[in-house]
Amino acid sequence: MIAAVAALQTELLFVRGCYKVRTGIGHEASERLARVLERLRPQGAVVLGFCGGTHARLVPGTLILATSVRHGGEELGVTPELVAKAKEKLPDAELGALTTADGIADPETKARVSLDALGVDMESFHLARKLRELGIPYLVVRCVLDALWEDISRAPRVRWTARALACARRLGAAVKVLAPILAGGGS
Repeated sequence: MIAAVAALQTELLFVRGCYKVRTGIGHEASERLARVLERLRPQGAVVLGFCGGTHARLVPGTLILATSVRHGGEELGVTPELVAKAKEKLPDAELGALTTADGIADPETKARVSLDALGVDMESFHLARKLRELGIPYLVVRCVLDALWEDISRAPRVRWTARALACARRLGAAVKVLAPILAGGGS
């Protein structure tokens, strides 16, 4: 069985048929993940969740399938064969890098990140590094919650509820088609 790994419970709402691991946000998420994975021992993991889009063409609801994840000056590539199989199953997903920030990215930060990445989140790099250390194959898929020009930290939470649920549905559907790839049956 594979593990669906996300920071927030909302991101896991529509995930079915695999372990659901909620890690919380930030760099501490990787240590929480390690403790859970020691017990579960999954065949693979899908790191999923919301992100901020860094390009104007990335509207809310866009799925990003990571080819690499970055934080600071470090970069981890995602296994190209897994990404290629995942792209076949998610043909509408955007392929590219994701950047992990230390906090919620405002529009100016997202614009700076746009030179290097399609999206910005707060956990993907840390979780991918831990999965790599543990030798667990993984994919990273994010759904754009806030577009380039939107500042999620300044808007009332109620404004984002319907959008978060729509993104969570997309993530649940993505995990459904990606799980067999990581379980060895999705070639």
